[in-house]
Amino acid sequence: MNIKTISWALILIVFGTIRLAHAAQPMDVLKGPVDQIVKILKDPRYHAASKKALQREKMWGIARQIFDFKAIARGTISRYRWSEFTPKQQEEFTNVFTEFIGNLYFKKIQSAYHNEKVVFLKQEMFTKSKARVMTKIIRDSVETPVDYSMWLQDGHWKIFNVYVEGVSLLGNYRDQFERFLANSSIDDLVSVLKKKVEQQKKEKGVEEQ
Repeated sequence: MNIKTISWALILIVFGTIRLAHAAQPMDVLKGPVDQIVKILKDPRYHAASKKALQREKMWGIARQIFDFKAIARGTISRYRWSEFTPKQQEEFTNVFTEFIGNLYFKKIQSAYHNEKVVFLKQEMFTKSKARVMTKIIRDSVETPVDYSMWLQDGHWKIFNVYVEGVSLLGNYRDQFERFLANSSIDDLVSVLKKKVEQQKKEKGVEEQ
């Protein structure tokens, strides 16, 4: 598995959460919890296959606090397409897409983590409520730039997009979903994602037997 794939996996689970005041800086939010997640990945209690589900559950608890999954899901659909979704379809799509990408990347990071280091470089403030935090992930002698787009929501800085080597997480999925929706319905897209999630659950069950 190459470093870029590992980097995409890392983005979903290496950062935890801190309750924030409006004066908090986004880069500060991302720095502290790294050790917390690395400890979960390194903890020998989770090395057995039977403990992987528990490990994912703990990582999920952290990721749900720092990532704005609703905004991420919405960002994978073009604005005019999103307006065609009913409120029920928007909620259903958000829930199933969140579960899909969580299962996908957690599995990758659990199998591919090899003591990668995250180095924080700088932050760029676009407004008082929007920023980008620049980092790099180092594995051996390979450095991969990873940038986080963040915004302040209800007093908490949250991630709504990630760029790995300049490639947008949202853009990657938006292209795929636009091609699919050109010939299929919204309900078809949700149905396909649900089937993928069910397959992920089956594979996870086999893994952990």
